[in-house]
Amino acid sequence: MTRFAGKVALVTGGASGIGRAASIRFAQDGARVFVADLNLAGAEAVATEIGESARAIQVDIADAASNRAMVDAVIAGAGRLDIAFLNAGYYGMADGLDTVDEALFDRLIAINLKGTFNGIKAVVPVIAAGGAVVVTASAAGVIGHPANPAYSAAKHGIVGLVKSCVDAFAARGARINAICPGGVLTPLIGVADVAILPPDDLDRVPNRGMGGAQHVAEVALWLASPAAGFVNGQAQVVDAALLSTFAPILLPVGP
Repeated sequence: MTRFAGKVALVTGGASGIGRAASIRFAQDGARVFVADLNLAGAEAVATEIGESARAIQVDIADAASNRAMVDAVIAGAGRLDIAFLNAGYYGMADGLDTVDEALFDRLIAINLKGTFNGIKAVVPVIAAGGAVVVTASAAGVIGHPANPAYSAAKHGIVGLVKSCVDAFAARGARINAICPGGVLTPLIGVADVAILPPDDLDRVPNRGMGGAQHVAEVALWLASPAAGFVNGQAQVVDAALLSTFAPILLPVGP
């Protein structure tokens, strides 16, 4: 496919997981890809895996100047920016409210919510007309997450931020949407990255099952494509129906 031929795509968090899958798939569909990550060696490995159409950039999304430098590098290297997949994030170690201290809360907000804000602010002045921004939120940005309420608060904030920035991007002839994955098998939960498949060969995810990084990446590519030109300011849930109904209720067993 060449649906992104002549386009320039930036992917943050591109060293692994969803970001890696999206970087590879954008390149396969014709885009020149800038793979950005705090882990520069990991980003370079993905860029090498892609080939000449990719370049690695180091970025600390929690830092505004680093985001601006990242976008400046894209413009200096390619002369334009058509697609930004602001995917980088951080979950942290938490198992309930009692395990979330102020330091972890601040870190989760700084990376996930402030980091998204920084990325949006850096991208909006340069995004090309007809361009698209996709931001990784989470199913935890739609419902609460008792194990990590700070993460959920940050992801809820991302959804609100994306919806609030529609007009700013529309003024440049561009769109912005969020994507809200459910459970995904990625290095974030200790699962190694896997080979990228032709999209038609991806397995159907069982009801309320765990998806793969590429399942989410394919939706991100669609949201960034002209085929999604009628989709703007939305939080697209990708979760194998995890949030579609009330959780099953275990009824008490009689005597």
